[in-house]
Amino acid sequence: NLAGMGINAVHAAPHTHGEGKLQILQAGSEWQFVLQLPAADVLGFEYAPSTASEKKRYKETQKAFQRFDDIFTLSNTCELLDTTLESPWEIANQHDEHDEHDEHDEHDEHDEHESEHEDHAHRNTHSDFRVAYLLSCQGPVKRIEMTGFPHWPSLQHVNAIWVTNKGQGALEITPSQPTLLISS
Repeated sequence: NLAGMGINAVHAAPHTHGEGKLQILQAGSEWQFVLQLPAADVLGFEYAPSTASEKKRYKETQKAFQRFDDIFTLSNTCELLDTTLESPWEIANQHDEHDEHDEHDEHDEHDEHESEHEDHAHRNTHSDFRVAYLLSCQGPVKRIEMTGFPHWPSLQHVNAIWVTNKGQGALEITPSQPTLLISS
């Protein structure tokens, strides 16, 4: 088992735990927030969930990401138009073999190959959760507080970058300094 752990440690080296990324982009009245967090911080583990409790945690995590208001508090009222969540592993309720078999029936060979290839690449490159929120805001957003830190106790800081009509900037936000002031 120790040998296995050694391999994992090497594999996990390129990305940093405890560190997330946030990008905020403005286009007119529309704002996009893209938050990327390591699975290890979000879930407390960094592999595809297999036990019932891991799967439960995974599903709860996915639900938490759907609630923008739990993660961010904005200085003004915005309407959430769209949420797109990319999770590091898809959890099938049925056996994987069964799913693959179905897929094969539905698509032609070419599609099958494409999706398999993408899937494989996706699995190897990262074990991060990535969520994009699209908002429509009345007036400029000047203050953004990331109130989601308590969801992810091992998350130490988030590197935020913003590009707005007024300019751009970058700031590290942390549980003790979770507020982003966008200069206008």
